[in-house]
Amino acid sequence: MFYEEYPCGQSVLGGVCLRKPGLVESKRHLVGLAIIPVAALGAMCVGVISGLGTYDITVSAWDREISLSTQAATVADVLAAVNISLSPGDKVEPSLDSPVEDGMEIRVERATPVFVRFRGRTFPVFTTEDQVSQILSAAHIQPEPDDVVYPGLDETIAGGEIIRVAKVTFGEVTEEQEIAFDVQRREDSSLEAGLSRVYKSGVPGLVQVIYQVKYEDGVEVSREEKARKIVRDPSPQILLVGSAQEVSRGGRNIRFERALEVTATAYCPCAKCCGPTAVGMTSTGVPAARGVIAVDPRIIPLGTRVYVDGYGEAVAADVGSAIKGHKIDVCFDTHEEALAWGVKKTKVYILR
Repeated sequence: MFYEEYPCGQSVLGGVCLRKPGLVESKRHLVGLAIIPVAALGAMCVGVISGLGTYDITVSAWDREISLSTQAATVADVLAAVNISLSPGDKVEPSLDSPVEDGMEIRVERATPVFVRFRGRTFPVFTTEDQVSQILSAAHIQPEPDDVVYPGLDETIAGGEIIRVAKVTFGEVTEEQEIAFDVQRREDSSLEAGLSRVYKSGVPGLVQVIYQVKYEDGVEVSREEKARKIVRDPSPQILLVGSAQEVSRGGRNIRFERALEVTATAYCPCAKCCGPTAVGMTSTGVPAARGVIAVDPRIIPLGTRVYVDGYGEAVAADVGSAIKGHKIDVCFDTHEEALAWGVKKTKVYILR
């Protein structure tokens, strides 16, 4: 074993302290090892202190922009610090759990409601998307192949509008429909011109039609004819059309252009018939007296000379609020005559 000399102020083996080799070096190493952890701990403290920095960031939310310095750790902490609360469907970029970085821009987009009508229900979907396909995806709705979507999947809509997803089905419908009959006109010289009579009634035919019907949510939207079958052929109507332009009345022949079948009432110039302000004059300025009739000018023009069965010749020179269509009002000189006439079905001949 070798010994090293070490001056120690003591006389050991000739005034020299003896120690085992490496003893001093071992102590030096122990001191060094004690210093290393302290230095490392100081470095860690410096690192922690330097991590408590302040970040300059911008928050863009709806129509406002906020610039601020913050020590917040995450995007969610920043929004809480500036009193921005989120609703379902709102969009935040970067995500809420993203760590804050210097110069970061946080964007918040408010969701708006879009209404979806699907399988008989209508409900709101709060979203920031505007394309129909993306909105349906957000609502977890996957249209079936035969469904139709209004508006189309690639179209865009605004908040508050409605997306309708309709289920399309098809069915077959059989209907019976009438076939109109023809009208065959036959001239009849025994009937006055302007008048007609049904000689034989027509009978409509019947056809059976098969349709393929398209339904959207159970409501018919279109149909296509697939087949038809005649069940009964129509039978024509035979109509006799008058051609006579002369009739005999009171021993004289009356020639006319056409005849009309009308309902005829009667009046006189008195206050009972024409009101308390009656002055005995017609609307055309002709005195109200026998030989004057009130007409609907759309049927018989004013000034037309006529012959009224049961009354005689007259001039269409007056009108009345109740005289519309095939109605006339014949004038008498006395109230008693007007009452005696009453209401009659008669013929009017338009004279040549």
